[in-house]
Order: sequence, then C-alpha cells, then structure tokens
Amino acid sequence: MSLQLTDITLTYPDGDARLTALDRVSLDVPKGSLTAVVGPSGSGKSTLAWIMAGLTTPTTGSCLVGGRPSHECVGEVAVAFQAARLQLLRARVDLEIASAAGFPPSDIRRVVAALAAVGLDGSLARRRVDQLSGGQMRRVVIAGLLARRPKALILDEPLAGLDADSQRGLLRLLTDLRRNTGLTIVVISHDFVGLEELCPRTLHLNRGVLS
Repeated sequence: MSLQLTDITLTYPDGDARLTALDRVSLDVPKGSLTAVVGPSGSGKSTLAWIMAGLTTPTTGSCLVGGRPSHECVGEVAVAFQAARLQLLRARVDLEIASAAGFPPSDIRRVVAALAAVGLDGSLARRRVDQLSGGQMRRVVIAGLLARRPKALILDEPLAGLDADSQRGLLRLLTDLRRNTGLTIVVISHDFVGLEELCPRTLHLNRGVLS
C-alpha cells in the first residue's frame, strides 16, 4: 500500500495566533518500501504519523492511502507508538494481541501465530505484560498490529529504551517483515543512529519542514 502526502499543512491555535506543526509537507512512500523520517523533538514527526494513519486531519493538503483519503482508511495504516507499555492495555499477552487484532482470546492458534510472526515463542501467550522486557513489549505491540493485517506500519522511535541486543533483534525483524510480506514500513526517529542499514531512504523533518 502506497502513501502519498501532498502539501500537508497542519496548524493549531495558540492564544490569539496559530502555530504551524507541519508546513507544506509532500512525501511519496512506495508500496513495500522502508522509509525513515528523522528529526529533533518537536519537529512534527508524530503529527505526521497520525495524519498518515488517518487519526488526524491536516488543515490543508491531502494524504492518500492507496489512493483513498487516510481518514477513510483508519486501521489500514497501523502505528506503534514510542512508549510500548502505554499501548498495551490488557494484563496478559494473549488478551492484548486478541484485543488489538479483533479476535477471541480463546483462539490460541492465532495468538501463537501472531507471536511467531515477530519472533516470539508461543509460551509467552499467557505471560503477564508487566513481566515482559522492553524489547518483548515492543514486539507484542507489533504482533497485535500485524494480526490486523494492515497495509502499512509506522513505528515511532522503535529503538528507544532498548538495549543493543534488543535493538539489533528488532531491526532484523523489520527487515524480514519487509522482505517476506511486502509490508510498507515508515520509521520515525529523532536519531538516525542504528537505522542506517535498515532504511535505504531517509528524509529529514525540522520545524515542520521536510527535506
């Protein structure tokens, strides 16, 4: 699924004035590609992710997902947020994945398959979320999102808070996902370190302007 953003501008009120979060951003993300959007905190990266996922409507401009307005395609572009723990809303792994994907938690076969898709053992299905490592939490979030069969996946600061081994494991997972499924992946991060081999295409966002 391709993403096409054309002249995206988003402003919001700030007292008697309006502040600009994104300023005429245009971006084409081809189907099956892996793209990084890098910029400092406050540059508009997360706002851009929300627009691509159809969760926020721009003030002007258009965002198309496979040729359709993104706000009409909510769920087709999945977002894994920076704070993985805050995105996990159920007490157990199986309950979390089933809830995110929209199937009964009793369907243990689908839970195990979802875990396997992100390189986790099925024995974690009954594990309490609070017993997981940071890297496992991030993979469980991705497992639940992928089980919904999205057309594109956006990861917000995927390496944040992970140790070196977990970072390498997650990067391998993303590379394999793209190679094996053709999933369109967008990574947004404040820092390009660690993403060089993963993302052949890197764009820079600063103060709402994309270069």
